[in-house]
Amino acid sequence: MRRLQAHRRESERHRAAFEQRRREEEKARERYEQEREAHRSRRKEAERAAQEEYEARWTELSSTPESLGFRDIPWPTFVQPQSLDDITAAKVTRFVLSPLHPGETRREKVRNALRRWHPDRFGRVLARVDDEDRETVEEGVGIVVRCLNSLLERESQ
Repeated sequence: MRRLQAHRRESERHRAAFEQRRREEEKARERYEQEREAHRSRRKEAERAAQEEYEARWTELSSTPESLGFRDIPWPTFVQPQSLDDITAAKVTRFVLSPLHPGETRREKVRNALRRWHPDRFGRVLARVDDEDRETVEEGVGIVVRCLNSLLERESQ
């Protein structure tokens, strides 16, 4: 009888320990989900701010006749690039296909961006770029346009 009672107590201790671990794991899972959701929310807000800044910088760019440098160009990335290495197809794609970018369909988003970045149109902006930055800006525009053309081709298939 004592052995049976000891066995029951032992069994209850194990069950209580198991339940305690399960509650702790559930709390940890809830904390992780809350942190993940907070991170998602902060990222979405940062992307919205970057998109608004991008549009504002284009408006400013078209309304002022000042000369420009590489860093004055509103590149289609969420973080303003400091050099050509910061302009990648992945970053441009993520920015242009963002739900925040103008256009209803993916194809419209790419076409809207291409209208802005097309070399014939961008030539007006390029004419205002300082000589020391002109080649770098031309290369950056080339990267953006190649990425957009590739995206448009994929969306057309």
